[in-house]
Amino acid sequence: MSWAKSCCTYVWFFPVGRGNAAFMRTALNQGFLLDLGGGDLEDPPSFIKKHFLSRLDDYPSKGKEEDRKKRHKIAQAVLSHPHHDHIASCGCLREDDFYPVLLTCPHDKEPPDRETDERLNWTRFEASKAHDAYRALYKPRKLPLQTIEFDSSRTVPNLEYGVYYVRPPICDNLHPKDDTKYGNSTSIALYFRQGKHSILFPGDLTPEAMSRILDEKDGAEKRFTRFVRNHNGGSEDWHRRTGNQPSLESLLQEHGLTILVAPHHGLESCFSDELYAAIGGGKPRLVVLSERRKKHDGDGSTHAKYQCSDGASGLRIWIEGKEEKRFSVSTKNGHHILAVFDGSGRPAVYASKKPEELLEIAAP
Repeated sequence: MSWAKSCCTYVWFFPVGRGNAAFMRTALNQGFLLDLGGGDLEDPPSFIKKHFLSRLDDYPSKGKEEDRKKRHKIAQAVLSHPHHDHIASCGCLREDDFYPVLLTCPHDKEPPDRETDERLNWTRFEASKAHDAYRALYKPRKLPLQTIEFDSSRTVPNLEYGVYYVRPPICDNLHPKDDTKYGNSTSIALYFRQGKHSILFPGDLTPEAMSRILDEKDGAEKRFTRFVRNHNGGSEDWHRRTGNQPSLESLLQEHGLTILVAPHHGLESCFSDELYAAIGGGKPRLVVLSERRKKHDGDGSTHAKYQCSDGASGLRIWIEGKEEKRFSVSTKNGHHILAVFDGSGRPAVYASKKPEELLEIAAP
């Protein structure tokens, strides 16, 4: 079956050294970019352009008539937060091939019409060229942050996703003295579910920020879209403002979690007991660890729970062509990772240093 007609969702994780970069093709043949770290092992934009973009459906812009005529290959790009290992390659989003309909990232734009303040405190970040490219991305964009607007002509049963975050001014109060933790706490988390399969990209959320999202305390924001034919009334604004959307905690409790992308590369500093307590069954089936490189003595270590039965129920996956049960899988040592969701049964997960082998599955 060709990719365009497949009802599966494909999630590809790139080995970029120290950093995060992932691409997702949904069952509606929509393209998502989830962080764009860069490294010496792989160049995600070049790989995506070569192997994936031409296979995606054109996605229309919204708004003015002249905008509606524009078609895009990337429906949404989510840059969780502006630390270098998550945005090093983000400049590609200004190119026509990668220009997304929706750009979702922490920002410092003035709130329109005196709406809720979501401005990032740039004085708490070290200046870099990557920041210049990042800020240029959202300069022409309009608020608010949002998910894709529901379209009754494009539906799949039991397909839904949402973004969750804490407004940066609240993060200032959560971490008033530690700039690294402040930056991490501004992360935008993305939850995606297709049937019985789900994945959570929490960026580098600190336990304090994760707690505020799960408890829906002051400063927590959410956007949500369900791509189901019988779209429930009263959810018309779910994609662009916080309201009565499902909470992240309720989704995790009801559906469990198939894959957790460990926050902050799996470091102990961002492990959240409250997140695990919220997951139905007490743990995900599999943890994905993006590679990290220890730069300072205070960086800490990978939390041991992520890599054993205490932190995941385990899943049989294919690694270098051999099937074995794993509690976690990592992009370390150049491993590309591919997860395939069809909504039922056991999700298929592969890891290989030879991406061409995975392309036979993801882009035949």
